[in-house]
Amino acid sequence: MRVSRLVLWSIILLLLITNITTIFILSGENSSNEFAVLEENRVDSNKPLAEIGNQEILYQDWMSELTEQYGKSVLNDLIDQEVVFQLAEEENLEIHPKIVDRELSRMMVMQGVLSAEEKEKKMEKWTEQIKYRYYLQHLLSENISVSETEIEEYYQFYQNQYQFDDMVQLSHILVSTEQDAEYVMARLEDGESFSEVASELSVDEESKANGGYLGYYSETSSFIPSEYFETATSLKAGTYSEPILVNNGYAIIFHHQHLPDIELSYEEAYEEVRQDIALDQLESEVDASVLWDQLEIDLNYKNEGN
Repeated sequence: MRVSRLVLWSIILLLLITNITTIFILSGENSSNEFAVLEENRVDSNKPLAEIGNQEILYQDWMSELTEQYGKSVLNDLIDQEVVFQLAEEENLEIHPKIVDRELSRMMVMQGVLSAEEKEKKMEKWTEQIKYRYYLQHLLSENISVSETEIEEYYQFYQNQYQFDDMVQLSHILVSTEQDAEYVMARLEDGESFSEVASELSVDEESKANGGYLGYYSETSSFIPSEYFETATSLKAGTYSEPILVNNGYAIIFHHQHLPDIELSYEEAYEEVRQDIALDQLESEVDASVLWDQLEIDLNYKNEGN
């Protein structure tokens, strides 16, 4: 089955977010104490970052190396984003809210348990990246002719890829007997955390190391007992169930989060479908730099790679 380019790019974006450190440099000639922010940790730029024997690794050396290796690439990415958003504003482009919600849900599924603050920060960043990729696809494909018949047939054939199925994020504590389940409930009701009790008492060796965390599952998932999904959807997010009888014992379910289904009609998915068809006709890779000549850009940054 073919997968929408927006879906693929959302996955790629998430992997990049997970594996690439974002660096912010705060500096000023009048400041006596400069700091860099790296993964939310403050670094005093006036002190060595590391000391090995009698040798020091200085903040300035670190910044110079990062700039030399990645400066041009990061700058180009920033220019790409600004060009795309400016052109999208000129053309009054809009993305259907359901597409944003669907992509946010898909990216959320690839995360573990997040705090409310972590979730808010990620969703804000993801929303901008989803819009960027959608606008970029539109700008690159808007002059490619695609017939109404092609769009309708494509949607009918690949309709499922434009939807999102109802999913729940779960943890569990699995024990062998009803007496063990009652003991688990007593511990939880005394205020112990679900993850700590799971790590100590669950007989599910695969999940207990992660505090009983299982991940996201849909109603049709074959990787968890069928009772889990029904039980979870009856719970409020952030709460746990009474013990339920399953094939291999008794389970207490913790419901972290519910991601409701998102269904896009033909009209709502129309532009995304048209983009998918049109982009398959591009002779070159999807690259925002081909749009640069539509705006006035003065590139002043230079390094040895320029």
